[in-house]
Amino acid sequence: MHMVVLNRIWSYINMIPALLLSPVLICNLPDEKREAIKNRDFLREETVIIPFFRKSRHFSTLYLLLPVLFLFSGFSGAQNVSLKVLTYNIRYANPGDLPNTWPERKDKVFAAISEASPDIFGLQEALKSQVDDTENAFPGFTRIGAGRDDGKEAGEYSPIFFNTEKYSLLKSGVFWLSQTPTVAGSRGWDAACNRIVTWVHLKDIRSGEGFFVFCTHFDHMGEIARHNSALMVLQAVDSLAGETPAVLIGDFNATPDSEPYQIITDKSNPKHLIEARTVCENNKGPEYTYTGFKIGAIPGARIDYIFVKSKMKVVSYTVNSENNGEYYPSDHLPVNATLLLK
Repeated sequence: MHMVVLNRIWSYINMIPALLLSPVLICNLPDEKREAIKNRDFLREETVIIPFFRKSRHFSTLYLLLPVLFLFSGFSGAQNVSLKVLTYNIRYANPGDLPNTWPERKDKVFAAISEASPDIFGLQEALKSQVDDTENAFPGFTRIGAGRDDGKEAGEYSPIFFNTEKYSLLKSGVFWLSQTPTVAGSRGWDAACNRIVTWVHLKDIRSGEGFFVFCTHFDHMGEIARHNSALMVLQAVDSLAGETPAVLIGDFNATPDSEPYQIITDKSNPKHLIEARTVCENNKGPEYTYTGFKIGAIPGARIDYIFVKSKMKVVSYTVNSENNGEYYPSDHLPVNATLLLK
């Protein structure tokens, strides 16, 4: 129904040339008068343009009418698709994290996510119980992802959640950051843990525009693993997404001066991605994203990122550092950005 109304408005806007020649009123004709205008093939059958204003009032009438028509014309052309994306390492449910065990802090984690009101969000370190809790907390979202240990439910997930009212799923998958990326649970190079990438190809229901989102968690120990993981992820984004807009989010365990970050953002590589913070004029929150639970206990580090392809515009970027005065909800801060598909 919405598109029918917009199409009708657009048809009226296309009549502006006729308006410029003779100001008119668009009106419905009764059935008995339709025969009289059938020879006027530039008109729709159910409408007719008839002289309405005297010549002396032509321009004043147009000045009133044209702004309204041009206002509506903006709805009929190509529209920018806005995406609100968030990444959050929620810390795995470790019973030894007293007093910051998962049952004690999960509501605060969900509140931090809800505050950003994301359309799409990705998590790191989420165990199956935490994934289940998140699904219950966000019933309007669909979750894609699998446990990294077996490709099913064992081990940490790097899941992607998306709003089902806004997006439909076209394709999805997972692969491992290793020499055998299709082998579930495989560990690569000198990594301390097996590492997984989750990806989705979504379609914006309203506009029909498609885009990709990738979510991952690089190894915290293996330097060779992080180096090769950066190369592998870039290759995956390029081969799966091609020219389609794409977003890469996650915990990369790499600061901006590190080799993995430089690989991903190297402008000499046509496959490179852009960190959202570096191209956004509306940055909010601290620069660091890794904090530990206790406020001020360790120096903060920027290792959680939202990367985008060049065909996307970053409208806003926020790191949420809210806390209870002593502890953060997780040992990482949530990072969110509003993006536009160009």
